[in-house]
Amino acid sequence: MKSTSLIAAAALTLLSCLMAPDAQAASCSGRGCNGKDPADTGCSAGSTVADTADMYTSGKAELRWSPTCRTNWVRISNYSGGDSALRITVWSSSDHVGFVAPGTPGNHWGNMVYAPGCARGEVLYVDANGVHRTARLQSSAC
Repeated sequence: MKSTSLIAAAALTLLSCLMAPDAQAASCSGRGCNGKDPADTGCSAGSTVADTADMYTSGKAELRWSPTCRTNWVRISNYSGGDSALRITVWSSSDHVGFVAPGTPGNHWGNMVYAPGCARGEVLYVDANGVHRTARLQSSAC
């Protein structure tokens, strides 16, 4: 009798877990995500890299794609820091989003733009030698 009760309890626990709302569910989609943070909205979960560009001794820029939210944004990883802020822009044929991130070392990302097809991204920065540089990115649909 105890084993039947344990099996029933385990089945109920499993069922309640399957029916629980997804903790990582995105809070926006499409144009409703324009200008929003991909991490705060849950859109970064399950995202993929659409394109990468090395930033002259300063890290790597990535154009990220969220299939859940149908958005793109630019993420910079391992930025060594610079003399000015990072100017991050991402756009599609109909929408455009700009973002300014601090020029401090570390990882940074911009806000999202709705881009179900072609998306482009750009990072304007000043490298450690004081040279103004641009990293350009685009999705494969461009």
